[in-house]
Amino acid sequence: MTQGDVPVGAMRLTDAVVRVDVAGWANTRRIMHVRHDGDDAVLPAFVPTAGWVRLLERYCTGAGPVDGPDGRLSPTRVMLGLDRAIARLMEAAAGDDVRAGRALGAGYIVHSDLFDPAGGAVHLRLVVDRDTAVACVIVGLPDDLAPLDLPPLVE
Repeated sequence: MTQGDVPVGAMRLTDAVVRVDVAGWANTRRIMHVRHDGDDAVLPAFVPTAGWVRLLERYCTGAGPVDGPDGRLSPTRVMLGLDRAIARLMEAAAGDDVRAGRALGAGYIVHSDLFDPAGGAVHLRLVVDRDTAVACVIVGLPDDLAPLDLPPLVE
C-alpha cells in the first residue's frame, strides 16, 4: 500500500509526536473515528466530538448545502466527505514532507472552511496511541482540540 510514491511503512514521525490514549478518547467519545472508505489510508483519522457535532449541524440539520430530498446530507455522506477532506488537508500540509522522506511533525496548521464556513485555522495533530503504537491524526479547530491537552502548535 502506498500514499503517492511513499510506502506507508516508510513514514517517520519526529520525537515531538506525543503518545496519548487514543483508544480511550475514542471509547469515551472525546474523539470520533472517521470511517475510511478505501484502502489508501495512511493514518487513522479522528475529529473531536465537538467538531463532529458542528459538521452534523452544518450539513445534516442546519442551513448548510442541500443534497437529499429533504435538503440535508446523511451523516454517512458527511463522514465520507470528511474522510476525503482530511486526506486533502494532510496532503496540503504534510505532502512535501512525506514525498521527501522527512519525518512528520507533531502537527500542522492549515486554513480551511471544513469546520467553519468563515475559514480559519484547522489543526492536524499527529499522535501515537500509547498502547498500540499506532500513529493517528486528530483534526479540528483549536478550541475543540484544547480539552485533549496536547502540546500547543504555533502558526
